[in-house]
Amino acid sequence: MWHRVRYVLALLALCAIATCPAAKRACDAKIRAREADQLLGVIADKVEQHVAVTGRVPGTAATLTPQLACCEQGGQCQPDPATWAAPGWKELEFSIDDPYRYAYEYAPDPSGQGATVRAIGNLDCDSALSTYELRLTVNGTSLERSWTRQDP
Repeated sequence: MWHRVRYVLALLALCAIATCPAAKRACDAKIRAREADQLLGVIADKVEQHVAVTGRVPGTAATLTPQLACCEQGGQCQPDPATWAAPGWKELEFSIDDPYRYAYEYAPDPSGQGATVRAIGNLDCDSALSTYELRLTVNGTSLERSWTRQDP
């Protein structure tokens, strides 16, 4: 009887060891994915502040930043104030001061009544990109937010 119990316990231990790395990777990916939601929210808050004053979204676009993928920098980009020196990011008063994993973009609608902000990243540096998109629409002096998430 004891031999059977010992084999079952050994099998359970091996199963636990085998699934721990996969569980850790899944947990790490969830934590890393929160970055995109949080920072797109920060950008949206800055756009909303501008809308409250002017009734329009900031008009200067900010192209996908950084240009070099974070995977090419070891999996995460290091903060550099020069990265966020483009006029669009300056108008939004946006920069990232901690290591990050996504590239960000701000695309205003020519009418001034909407904008799209995006975060695009490759969290595990494979061929699959995660894309978070937040569509902002002016509604009076406030801003409506509509999310799209692909492969988060």
